Amino acid sequence: MDFFKKRIRKYQEIKLYEITSKIQFHQYTKKQLEQKIEEIIHDEKTMTIKEISYHSKMINIWKKNEEKLKKQMSEMED
Repeated sequence: MDFFKKRIRKYQEIKLYEITSKIQFHQYTKKQLEQKIEEIIHDEKTMTIKEISYHSKMINIWKKNEEKLKKQMSEMED
């Protein structure tokens, strides 16, 4: 039984790392787009604003996934 718990734990740790990486990526991209929006003309702003909105949504989704996975991991330890 310990073997399976270790395997599951290892898998969860890998997934947690992937989630964290995705959050960082979307946060970085969002920040870059916000900086870019200050330098561009109106037509490009609307498109950039949509991209920022997308990355904000993705950040929220991945943060929720991260919370769920962390909860599962803590339940496995109990």
